[in-house]
Amino acid sequence: MPKYLFFVLVILTVVKVQGQTKEEKINTLVNTYSNTDRFNGSVLIAEKGKIIFEKSFGIQDFQTKIKNTNQSKYRIYSTTKTFTATVALLLNEEGKLSLNDKLSKYYPDFPKGDSITIENLITHTSGIPGDRGPESTKNEDVFIKSISQQPSVFSPGKGWGYSNSNYYILGYIITKASGMPYPKAIQHYILDPLGMKDTGFGFKDLKDKNKTTGYEYLSPHNYREAVVYDYDHPHAAGAMYSTVEDLYKFEEGIKAYKILNKETLKKAQTPFKTYDFGYGWHRQIIKGRTTIGHDGAGPGFISRFITIPDEDISIIILSNLKDNSVFEMTDKIIAILSGEKYDLPKKVNIGTKYEKELTGLYQSKNSFFYILANDNILSFKETNEGEGILFTESPAKFYINNQIGDRIYFEFKPDSKGKNTVLNIVIKDKIVKEAKKIDDHFLWGVIGSATANGWNGPDIKLTPTEKNENILEAKNIPLKSGQIKFRGNNEWTLDLGVNDNNQLVQYGRNINVEAGTYDIIFDTTNPIRPTYQLIKKK
Repeated sequence: MPKYLFFVLVILTVVKVQGQTKEEKINTLVNTYSNTDRFNGSVLIAEKGKIIFEKSFGIQDFQTKIKNTNQSKYRIYSTTKTFTATVALLLNEEGKLSLNDKLSKYYPDFPKGDSITIENLITHTSGIPGDRGPESTKNEDVFIKSISQQPSVFSPGKGWGYSNSNYYILGYIITKASGMPYPKAIQHYILDPLGMKDTGFGFKDLKDKNKTTGYEYLSPHNYREAVVYDYDHPHAAGAMYSTVEDLYKFEEGIKAYKILNKETLKKAQTPFKTYDFGYGWHRQIIKGRTTIGHDGAGPGFISRFITIPDEDISIIILSNLKDNSVFEMTDKIIAILSGEKYDLPKKVNIGTKYEKELTGLYQSKNSFFYILANDNILSFKETNEGEGILFTESPAKFYINNQIGDRIYFEFKPDSKGKNTVLNIVIKDKIVKEAKKIDDHFLWGVIGSATANGWNGPDIKLTPTEKNENILEAKNIPLKSGQIKFRGNNEWTLDLGVNDNNQLVQYGRNINVEAGTYDIIFDTTNPIRPTYQLIKKK
């Protein structure tokens, strides 16, 4: 990369702050992530039953600029599974169900139902595949019919595979066994006994001054709201909301055996067989320490809910920005608590010229990379793989840490004209992928049941107008009555539907279309928040 192409998101400087307490170091750490637009949420840390740090950062809502507080309410997504599993174990204690119950007891026609047990559902050893999105999870009947038609991933009890479907079904069984709707069962068995008044369901329709807005992207000058799911998606696999203080009440109540007895709790938090997942609790090794808990992540929100049992430490982090820096930040908090060294990010501005130069579509042998630099933030998505926001080690070397601590480098190399057209992905000093830039723009198109090619594609291609390369169009397109979505490069790595305000968002709902001939306009002037028009011809 030539010297003039100085492009820096974050420079990490190794620090070990002397003369500060652990609480002060944690505050400095989290505040730095917030100031570099990498964290927006609330943090609570407790040690030996005492809260040693509790503070909130950033904003609840971009429009109102209301700040997050320790009472802010966030979606916790898959952290819900710990609550679901806990109630199932309680019902087992009460004799209202048995972990050995066959799925066929509740759904006689379910494939392999005589071989799948409730224990298989809780421990993700059923072989049932993951759910297929909001359209197939509208209610119990729709979901059971849809998932019953999918082939098993493996024979029941013969493998392990994380699947939201297991917990959808578990939630329906809880309703049948307890005699009350699943949310009421969670309320009755956990929330009411522990005084968790700021935790519940129905986040979409929640009217509360402490409700946060979830964001897929958030910077000082730009944002993209996340889609807000109806309650039935993701149901018992991830429909709850909470606060850091309420989750701490849950952790303390569990630890004091106020919900499960000692024997059942030990069983729940012990990995099942050779897997790292127990009965609704996930074991992770972080910085050499064994943690127990359950993370949650989905459109607009991330939840970290973990404990270090051997040291009686609780770490609870809730964010209304889907940025995986939350996981890296957790590692550094543990380093602080252990007296180890850690990194502080330092932000350096990016010029718009260099943002434009790195933005584009890159192609490797087996996948595509969508690189977008905007407002001092560089993000990526890869075909059938991960997505995230990159840190910077040098002007030509960026990186992201995965959840197990491996550092994945993104090294951009210039061509003979000095432009960054080659991207090497490096892990442990080994190039694992090489991608070449094939276009300065993402290649957008339209797909759906309303198009001639249906959901299987290929897509209706959108092309730049003569006057403005940021405005794409397809003219005189015949569409049937049905639905459409916008997506990049004829694949589902990057797709946009709509939210309740008809704004384009990732993982959004399908767009309904009436039969007719249309001009389709797709405006990427703001690449973070593109807009669209469907102009029906007379």
